[in-house]
Amino acid sequence: MNKLARITSTLAALAALTAAAAPAAAAAREIPAAAAEAPRHGRGKARPHFPMDAARFSKRVDERIAKQRAKIEAKMEKRGVPVPRRAEVRKALDDLQGKVRAAVDRAAKDGVITQDEAKQVRELTRAARKAIAEQLGLEKKRDKKEKREKGTKRPARAQAV
Repeated sequence: MNKLARITSTLAALAALTAAAAPAAAAAREIPAAAAEAPRHGRGKARPHFPMDAARFSKRVDERIAKQRAKIEAKMEKRGVPVPRRAEVRKALDDLQGKVRAAVDRAAKDGVITQDEAKQVRELTRAARKAIAEQLGLEKKRDKKEKREKGTKRPARAQAV
């Protein structure tokens, strides 16, 4: 009987605590208006929400262009690309970035960027990037990664003695 009394009192205490904690937990989930307007952190913080203000979209595009240019400059510096080749790459990059900025300006005429307009800019950017890679001879080399035909075996490796 003593055990039954202890178990019952423990369950009663847990029920009381749960009932008291439920409203506090619900209140903790409410988000104040200021926090709702603040930028989110973590995954997806940079995800755009549409329709977007044209100035904000243009700023995002300019930031991405600057980041791309910095990466390319760093890679050319690291790999020791000759000066004439660097000038050629920079010129092609300027042409690409000019096309992207022109597309952004066309989309931003009304002051608001819709998701479809942003998608068109993104598609133009990807197509132009592929074209510039072909122009500069930077296509990905897939010869090494091509799959073998079915039924063929890998070439035998030399045995280490």
